[in-house]
Amino acid sequence: MSEGTGVPSDWTRQPAQPVQGQQPGTPGQPPQGQQPVPPVAGGFGPPPVPYSQPAQQLPPQGQPLPPPIPQQQQPQQPFAPQPGPQQAPPPHWQPAPQPFQAEPNWTQLADQHENESRKRRRIWIGAAVLAVVLVGGVVAAGVVISGGKKGGDKPGPKPAASTGLPLEQALPLISDASTDKAPVDAATLFPDQTRTIDGKVWTRMVTGSTSPCSKATTGGLGLALGDDACRSLVRATYVSGESAVTVGIAVFDNKAGADKALGRHAGLVQGLSGPGVATFCVTDKSGCVETHAAVGRFGYFTVAGSLKQAPDQADPAAAAAAGPLGDRAKEVLLGRAKPAATAG
Repeated sequence: MSEGTGVPSDWTRQPAQPVQGQQPGTPGQPPQGQQPVPPVAGGFGPPPVPYSQPAQQLPPQGQPLPPPIPQQQQPQQPFAPQPGPQQAPPPHWQPAPQPFQAEPNWTQLADQHENESRKRRRIWIGAAVLAVVLVGGVVAAGVVISGGKKGGDKPGPKPAASTGLPLEQALPLISDASTDKAPVDAATLFPDQTRTIDGKVWTRMVTGSTSPCSKATTGGLGLALGDDACRSLVRATYVSGESAVTVGIAVFDNKAGADKALGRHAGLVQGLSGPGVATFCVTDKSGCVETHAAVGRFGYFTVAGSLKQAPDQADPAAAAAAGPLGDRAKEVLLGRAKPAATAG
């Protein structure tokens, strides 16, 4: 094989044999009606004619060739990509799912509205208070500038009941016999003939004074009072229906004796009986209710029970009246400071 030709070296060109039924023509001339095909290097025949170009008729020999027909450019079609065998077609468009909207929380909305209303009210109240403060400041400034004086000093201690004196001034006057010289009898210590408590009228039925003090006590109260310290035990009994309350006031020489006796309190003051008042509360196991306290050089006690023949049962009405009657006794004792202040 020769290099570069692609034809075997031992190959010899054979003359072309005419096709059966075809007239032999001039060598080198194509049959009539056919275009001459130029030889191609290598001897393999003419190249194939493109299918898109029609065969051009050649004019007879001796005539000039016609000018070439200009080729028209075919319009380019827009490229449309086709899905490949492994490429899935695009999915159909679907609208995005809408978020689920739950029903509003009406309770939360109501609380929020209430909180907002409360904030607005606070703002209005704060503004009103600020306005009042500003107006008050302007008025006070006007008073100071004009030389006037509005109001007085800081309020002092609350006056003791029935005295008009501050409590810290009244107590020293009734804390020792040397400054408390008012009578200590029943008429002075129990000035009220009647007292109305919770709509019920309590009437003073009987009074009395006992000395030594232990004779009007039970359950160890006499030992606590001490006969050498307690000068007398003055009592009064108030009655409402079948309920009764006895108020007792133990008189000492000074406040120290009263505080000592109340510090070791035991038992109770016996109920005081008399005309129209049956015996009641004479033992500490009778079901009666008692109270005790001290003020100045006095100790004051109450004992409440029923006038019925049932000493082991408490009386609710009497128990409710015991406290107010004891408070009234304290008020009267503090009132003794007024005459002492006047005499001093």
